[in-house]
Amino acid sequence: MKDQPFELGSVGELRRKYGLVAANRPDIHLDAENVPQRLRHLIPYAELWGVSDDLIRDDLARSAPPEALEDLKSLVQRHDDLLDEWLAGPESESGRPSAEYVAFAAMRMAADGV
Repeated sequence: MKDQPFELGSVGELRRKYGLVAANRPDIHLDAENVPQRLRHLIPYAELWGVSDDLIRDDLARSAPPEALEDLKSLVQRHDDLLDEWLAGPESESGRPSAEYVAFAAMRMAADGV
């Protein structure tokens, strides 16, 4: 079993073992040049909510005030078509998407979970 490329465990076990909680979220700093012009005003939201780790992102959402979650959901819904255009575009097939692409996709997943 040593050569398994993954580890099995409960969410609680993995959170404790690896510190996968909102308090340990990574700092995200995005380059506006890698974001479509019409979405650049959303960079602060993607820097806050665009955590690629599912467990940390979930913990972040669970610890956020309801108003912040509603704001995120509303913001993403208002820009849904523009996000679709970018996130379903050519970069979606890249084996190495940009940090900006990953953060915006994760932000959208956070909004979808609200």
